[in-house]
Amino acid sequence: MRSLLKITVLLFCVQAGEGHWLRTLLDTDLRDEERRGDGEEKEGSGRAIRSPRSAESPCALHSILLQVRDLGLGYDSDETVLFKYCSGTCPRLASNHDLTLTNLLQSGTLQYTGHWHHQPCCRPTHHEDIAFLDNLHRWHKVEKLSAAECVCMG
Repeated sequence: MRSLLKITVLLFCVQAGEGHWLRTLLDTDLRDEERRGDGEEKEGSGRAIRSPRSAESPCALHSILLQVRDLGLGYDSDETVLFKYCSGTCPRLASNHDLTLTNLLQSGTLQYTGHWHHQPCCRPTHHEDIAFLDNLHRWHKVEKLSAAECVCMG
């Protein structure tokens, strides 16, 4: 009953404040990370500068030229194909669902099973087929092999 009351108050605060409470909570989280120095270095001016390791590019479509045999699908071919994939960082924006789930886990209402992901992932939304000629001069078509479009999911 107590957890239900907490959830109700939480959702009411978010709705009544038109998201102001949520933005304040997110800003507090960002300030805490800056204070701890997660992936950032301070310069003489006091401004935070991201280190090269943490300054990853945003979620986007990337490509690499590979020989078909290097795809790991068992084809014997010397052909080179353009393999496209999704990679990059996704912003972590806490939703009402995330806030409620965190509260339920902390209160013990839900048991943590290790299957929940807390960070959005850069994933393909559409794929392209690839066709190539193997070393025995036979054509092969591999469906949905290469990414065509990327988006942050989760």
